[in-house]
Amino acid sequence: MCFRIVRLLAVAAMLVAVAGLTTPAWAQTYTGRIDITIEDSTGGRLPGVTVDLTGQMVQSATSDARGEVHFLNLNVGTYQVKANLPGFNEWKSASITVASNVSVPLAIKLAVAGAKEEVTVTGESPVLDNKKQTTAVNVSLEELQNVPSARDPWVVMQSVPGIVMDRVNIGGSESGQQAGYIGKGAASADTTWNIDGMPITDMAATGSSTFYYDFDMFQEMSVQTGGADAKAATGGIQLNFMLKSGTNSFHGQAKGYIETEGMQASNVPDELLAQVGGASGEGDRTEQFSDFGGDLGGPILKDRWWFWGAYGKQDIRILKLAGARDRTVLKNLSLKTQSQLTKSLRGSFTYFSAGKYKWGRNAGATFTQPSTQDQGPVGGPNFLAKGEVNYVVGNNLFLVGRYAHVRGGFQLVPEGGMDTAAWLDDASVWHGSYSTYMTKRPQNTVTGDGNYFKGNHEIKFGFSWRKAEVHSTTTWANDYYTQNDSSSVLSGTGEYPYMLVNVNAPSSFDVGAKYINFYVGDTISLNRMTINAGVRYDRQIASVLPTELAAPSVGILPAITAPAVDDAMTFSLLQPRVGITYSLNESRKTQLRATYAMFTSQIGTGTAGFLSLATYRGFYLDALDKNGDKMATPDEFIQSSYGLHIANGDYFGFDPTNPSAPPEESIHRVGDFGSPKTHELIFGVDHELMTNFAVSASFTWRRIQDFNWTPVRAGNGVMDGTQYVQLGTITGALPAGIDGSPEGTYSVPYFAPKPGVTWDPAKGYLYTQRPDYHQGYKGFEMSATKRMSNKWMARLGFSTSTWREYFDSLSGMGDPTPRLSSPNIDGGYVVQAAGASGKSAIYMVQPKYQIIANGAYQLPYEIDLGVSYLIRQGYPIPWNWSTSGGFTDPLNGSSKRVLLTPDFDYGRLSPTSTLDMRIGKRFTFGKVSANLDLDVFNILNTNTTLGYQYSKNSTKYGEVVEIMQPRIARVGMRLIF
Repeated sequence: MCFRIVRLLAVAAMLVAVAGLTTPAWAQTYTGRIDITIEDSTGGRLPGVTVDLTGQMVQSATSDARGEVHFLNLNVGTYQVKANLPGFNEWKSASITVASNVSVPLAIKLAVAGAKEEVTVTGESPVLDNKKQTTAVNVSLEELQNVPSARDPWVVMQSVPGIVMDRVNIGGSESGQQAGYIGKGAASADTTWNIDGMPITDMAATGSSTFYYDFDMFQEMSVQTGGADAKAATGGIQLNFMLKSGTNSFHGQAKGYIETEGMQASNVPDELLAQVGGASGEGDRTEQFSDFGGDLGGPILKDRWWFWGAYGKQDIRILKLAGARDRTVLKNLSLKTQSQLTKSLRGSFTYFSAGKYKWGRNAGATFTQPSTQDQGPVGGPNFLAKGEVNYVVGNNLFLVGRYAHVRGGFQLVPEGGMDTAAWLDDASVWHGSYSTYMTKRPQNTVTGDGNYFKGNHEIKFGFSWRKAEVHSTTTWANDYYTQNDSSSVLSGTGEYPYMLVNVNAPSSFDVGAKYINFYVGDTISLNRMTINAGVRYDRQIASVLPTELAAPSVGILPAITAPAVDDAMTFSLLQPRVGITYSLNESRKTQLRATYAMFTSQIGTGTAGFLSLATYRGFYLDALDKNGDKMATPDEFIQSSYGLHIANGDYFGFDPTNPSAPPEESIHRVGDFGSPKTHELIFGVDHELMTNFAVSASFTWRRIQDFNWTPVRAGNGVMDGTQYVQLGTITGALPAGIDGSPEGTYSVPYFAPKPGVTWDPAKGYLYTQRPDYHQGYKGFEMSATKRMSNKWMARLGFSTSTWREYFDSLSGMGDPTPRLSSPNIDGGYVVQAAGASGKSAIYMVQPKYQIIANGAYQLPYEIDLGVSYLIRQGYPIPWNWSTSGGFTDPLNGSSKRVLLTPDFDYGRLSPTSTLDMRIGKRFTFGKVSANLDLDVFNILNTNTTLGYQYSKNSTKYGEVVEIMQPRIARVGMRLIF
């Protein structure tokens, strides 16, 4: 068997090479399949039956000796099947719905010619997949088009049980920026993004997408959150967007949607208006939302060659609570062509481009307008170019090879310009300017996959190779910014007009990574039981590329030319995957399932970047503001050994004893590290209530372990929790009853290094495996899915979950002080702060409850209704105190944010709920229909608080910084043919 597998892999590799595909990636299924068995009236299997498939694709095959036909790698959509064998009546199907990563079992019985037919036409395709290995939600074209939404993928993600978002998108108010989120015991960094099966994850910001999207280009969207599929790269969320395709019929649509400020209500309380009414006097608002575009597809040569193309443009303009403006323009272009070259060979080419243009990035409570950044592409829009070849060898071997190139990257330029200095006030609000950032992020990917059928076995195998690089630069105006936060001032006074100057040398960041994987598995079909067993091997290699750094205009640091560090770090892991499904009866309408899987985490391109000699360099100066403009100039610097505070370690990236000399080697080191592991068990049950309607329930258990971390090197070891001693306790009163949070006091211990333990910043950090630490996740979810039939569709979901971290000893901690970024609570919640634009006050933990309901109904007179409802537990309320304190006294020195509450579940904001509705009218003219839609978002005009200023040091402590946007209407028109 091993020799056969090796031989099959070799054949697949040869096919890919012959097809001219010279580079593979994370394999992610984006197609569906139909598995057909053909019998006569006595139950005997029939070989030699000609089966024709029409619809989204056109194919033909002949049943094998077992009376089986397999149509693999099908575009998602609707198909018809026809079976013919001399001496038997022809068999025709009704619509067969094919979804991504789903196997549709289809049983055909042929009646003898001249006899009464037992089955001539089937009903809809089965809802349950007896080969199911994953927990996933497939969002169909009907739902995407008929259920009201903000029309971006992140909004669809929030409707999937177990996923928590860091924002509430009201009618597109947040569609100009990627959302932060967490999955089921998985950080967003382990999310993978795919278009038509090819990975487009931004590996410089792992878990984020390289692109923004036009909603109407999707045929289907799939969101996978767990399971034993050997193709799954990580235990994180697996997203896949299936673009539309050309068919034998010309089809397309033109669309236009518009919202204006005049279509919006007001929901800001009077007391909040008085506090931060902003320029509009009405808080956060949508000034304009528009979405225009269209697509067209059809045959170039009927049954042989098809095309499809689309263009879309979105314009999103937002007024923030404090008056800053945020505008985003998104442009998308897609082209796809497919060809059935021969009966056994077909190919396709896809081009997808996405240009993002943004003015006012970061606009919000902590950024004034000049300090916001304008965003645009570098060298043209980001794009994906993909080629694919499918080849069928006989009836038993199916091979596919794909190659893709991705151009990613962007630039951020401060609206205040590079001639204006940046400064941060004592309320943590930015003024003046900000930094300029430019980045290029190319990727190349090749994949090869195969399926081999032998008896009741289906052998699946594949490989992937991917290379990603990042080339980035960051520059501050005058190479520094001023900080007026008194908690961080080192002058000894701690009060303005003394200020802290942060000198940051111009930085360049050039890194790369390679990702290689192989997988093989066997699906064994045993009557009502299906067994899936497989193994996946991942090898990830991080490197440092040659880098040049300029000298800063302030200080004594030189320019640097840093050499490459090839294959600096390598991560390898063999991961078993096992799944079993069992149908309780012959009708196969109820099935039990269980899966076990091990996953690794994906490393970012910058994993080894800290080993470069060109790591970020800088130091701190004291200044005295003489003219009162809040911005330090060189003549206001306090000159004392260039202001370097060497004793307190306030410098980084260079040797303070010889700062003018380029470093000879990195101060950072790599120790014993490993590949992070997630162990997952899922137990579930699925039941088909009726045709096109199924319910499901699943319990998921995860243990996440073998994390890596980068503690500070000190003495002969690292500064972990064993090197600290408690110095005292911070006590005080918590805000009373804000947003329902409990009244009470806080008593929080704070720590410093033990006597005699010193930290030498010149020793840097050590990348090593984190000891005595793991995380645990438990979650339960239920769902009900009704396909569009009999004039209605619905998708319902409920989930409850908990995700916590555990410390077996102090060795798994750094500074044991409970901090906002590291609570250090054994058995406490795993927390992830929002890291995207304008969301600094949001912290995410798994909610105790989440309820989702989407649905659509077709009324008489071609009137359509749609509804979307979501409610979940509110965000945590993490009151904190930004202490000053380095390694000698946590209350005097550099700052750290101490968590004042016992855990992140001590207080919660009010539950977040949104209710959106649509009413539409269709006008039909032959094969053309015109749809007029009216959507209303946040129909109850809820004004739930999404964030406060939680820092006790801020002059705005306890004030609201963000609420949900108010009710807004959107009108739209779609012309479909």
